[in-house]
Formats: sequence, structure tokens, C-alpha cells
Amino acid sequence: MSRKAVLATVSLHVDEQSAIPGVNIERALALIEEAAKWKPDLIVLPEEIDIYRLPPEEVARMGEPVPGGPIQAKFAAAAAQSNSNIVLCIRERDGEHLYNTSIVLDRQGNYAGKYRKTHLAPGECDQVQQGDDYPVFDLDFGRIGITVCMDVHYPELWTILALQGADVVVHPTMWMDYSGNLCESLVNARAIDNQIYVVTSHYIQMPYLSGRTMGHARIVDPYGRTRADTSHRPGVAVAEVDLDESYEYWATGELKKKYPTLKECFLGMRRPETYGILTRPDSDNNWRVKTPVLYKP
Repeated sequence: MSRKAVLATVSLHVDEQSAIPGVNIERALALIEEAAKWKPDLIVLPEEIDIYRLPPEEVARMGEPVPGGPIQAKFAAAAAQSNSNIVLCIRERDGEHLYNTSIVLDRQGNYAGKYRKTHLAPGECDQVQQGDDYPVFDLDFGRIGITVCMDVHYPELWTILALQGADVVVHPTMWMDYSGNLCESLVNARAIDNQIYVVTSHYIQMPYLSGRTMGHARIVDPYGRTRADTSHRPGVAVAEVDLDESYEYWATGELKKKYPTLKECFLGMRRPETYGILTRPDSDNNWRVKTPVLYKP
């Protein structure tokens, strides 16, 4: 059996013009139009495109209900026009609370669901609330899960999505800097451990220098290999993948029957009955650094 899917992701260019409300949104819409040339089944956009690099006074005014709202309406129209499912990440306003929320829009522009970022970055907690659910979404080409930026550091979340049958996990971010190891290694590990495709979407400042947003939006396969990459430039990366492409386990005989692919091996040999420490309160654990070595200029 084969389930071919065309996955697309973007690196969104940001500069001094991005401090003007609506500029990032218009640039994202232009990238969707560019990506549509490849007839993608899925297009992924970076984290909180409605507020990124806006002045604080503007950010304080942002946020719209989900579903509904003018920004979502624009991208719903773009989804229908491009005939593509889209993952859009914006600031959600729900009564008195704000969330960092990723929205799933289907090919017709219909609202298919949302994910509220669960692991907030340092300082982000002062602005938005944490989500507490890990949904998966059945789209016409396959099942997707969503993680956002800081979520990449918490492998439990990714395994929860894989156990729910996610074929693809998307990862909108606003990562800065680029070591060549940290960000890419984390994404590769999540793809390998859970035998899933991962689609990341980033911002890029030009020219790229250390300490800036780095681009390198990627599509990564279950072997941790990059299928497509925007490099340190703005634009679109597209890859056709087979969601039923299985990476065989190298055993033979009865063992091969039990674990025909690496997914059965990695997920099927889990020991959840031994993982109780993961759900203990932090006060019962002993992980904190006693005497951290800090740089003192």
C-alpha cells in the first residue's frame, strides 16, 4: 500500500518592516501562493505570525477567537484557493486568557481544530496560558499532530502523538540562532524515535548571522533525514513522501513477524508501567542542579 503526500513548509523573511501589523501575514499569504504551485497536501507556517516582531504595545492588542476572526478568514480563503490543508499559528484570545495556538484549516478553508502550546518558553508564561491537550487531526491525506517551538524539548509529547497514530507532526517555531546541532538534532531524534515525518517552519533574517532567526525550515523523514530544506534563506521547501513507507526492522523469523518495522519495535517495546516517575510532582524528584556553574563577567 502507498499513501503519497506532498508536504510544504516555509521560512518567512522578517526585517524592520515586520514591526508593522499585517506585514508578516501578507508575506505568509504570498508564500502559500508560491507553495501552491506544487499542489501540496499540507502547508506549515511559523509560530505566531500575527505578532512576531511587533512592538509590545501592538502585541497587547492582538489576539482573536478561535475559530473565527479576521486573520483566520484570510488563511481560510488561501487554503481554499490553494486546495491545501494549512497549519496556521497565531495568538488566540479566549475571554480574559491568551494562548499560543495552532489552527488546522482543511482544503476547503474549514476549521478542523486547534492545538494550544503546552510547553511555554521562559518569559512566555507572563503573556499566555498553557494548553493541556495533545490532539491529532484526521485530514484527507493522513493524520497530523502539532507541536510548537519549546515543545521539541519534551519527547513525551511527541510519543503521545505517535501513539495516537500521527503520520506527520508539524513544528512551527520562532527559533533564533543556529548551531548546526541543537535544533536539527532535536527534530531528527523526534522523527526517528517515533518513526514519523516532521515538518518544521521558521523565520529568517537576511543575511543570516549567529543570534538571528535561522531559516532552515525542513521536512524530515522517520530516519532523521532531511527531504527538503529552505537553508538560510526565505522561501518554500516541498517534498513528496509516502506515509506508508515503513523502515524495516532487521530481525528475522518470529521476531520479524512481531516487529516488522522500526515503528513496531520502538513503540511496541515501550515499558509504560515503569515510567511513573514522569508523572510525579517535581518536589518528589531530584533533578535540579545543586551548584550551577554560571559565567560571571
